[in-house]
Amino acid sequence: MQTTRDRPAQRIAAAGVGMAQGAFDHTAAHLATRHAFGGPLASKQHWQFLMAERATEIEVARDLYLKAALRMDSGVPFPEPEAAMAKHYGTRLAGDLARDAVQAFGGFGFTTQRGADDEPGPVEAYYRDSKIGEIYEGANEVQKWVIARQIFGRDITG
Repeated sequence: MQTTRDRPAQRIAAAGVGMAQGAFDHTAAHLATRHAFGGPLASKQHWQFLMAERATEIEVARDLYLKAALRMDSGVPFPEPEAAMAKHYGTRLAGDLARDAVQAFGGFGFTTQRGADDEPGPVEAYYRDSKIGEIYEGANEVQKWVIARQIFGRDITG
């Protein structure tokens, strides 16, 4: 049986999805409770549509890494292109959601701590930590190249 150690792309993809989900959850809670412009921010169509898109993207990213892991569990030693797609998509999505969270939280989005109580800032760490996923275990540009090899073949892509 293979371990998660044998699946670096799927592991990093799952971590990206976890960060994306965490940023999403914090943002959704904030949008529902933060009032501006006469009501909760969640009452604004911009945020409703954006969060609906992001919820869908999280499910797609989760399905991609699970598909790659299932293929590997079934005996495919290198489940390409799914593993590369999962790593690229999941970690890019983590960065996108981290930026959305910072935007939704405004000035609090960048704080490492809130006031005298030393409470950590709500989303700053997602913003900071999401970038490493795009680089670690094969930069996302490398993942795109792996995907392109599946589309065009090694003869063309090198």
